[in-house]
Amino acid sequence: MARNPNNPFDMSAFMDAFDPDRIAKMWNPQTMMQAFQQPQAQMFDMEQVIRANQRNFEAMSEANKAAAEAYKDLLDKQMEIFEKLTHAARQQYEWAEENAGPDALKARTNAMNDGVEEALKLMRKMADNAREANEQAYRSMQNQVDESVAKVEQSAKKAASKST
Repeated sequence: MARNPNNPFDMSAFMDAFDPDRIAKMWNPQTMMQAFQQPQAQMFDMEQVIRANQRNFEAMSEANKAAAEAYKDLLDKQMEIFEKLTHAARQQYEWAEENAGPDALKARTNAMNDGVEEALKLMRKMADNAREANEQAYRSMQNQVDESVAKVEQSAKKAASKST
């Protein structure tokens, strides 16, 4: 989709947020792990942690890239819905122009309004369904997250007790 700054429905700038390469850079393990670096003292060998988990970082990056592609696809499909329905409205007002006489402008406006309204309803429903699916996916993982946190805490306590 080409950028058109004069088109209020041009979503291309918004779509940049879902660029798979940008998502991959965001999940770069070196960048993520810099947040854990302590300037005073080294708590653990960060390079070793990164090397040991490189394949996991890569798998997470690929999964996030796929999710970004799925969201981009969602937005593309929303725009397809919008374009189809506004096209249908344009066809209606072309008919109205030929058949409605002096009320043609009103008929065209009503036809376009109906098309835009229906498109926006469907686009919102699609976005709501995606949001609900994300919430459900997160809820389904919450127990696993809690169990993993408990394991990490237990492992850290064991490591701390060995060093004392």
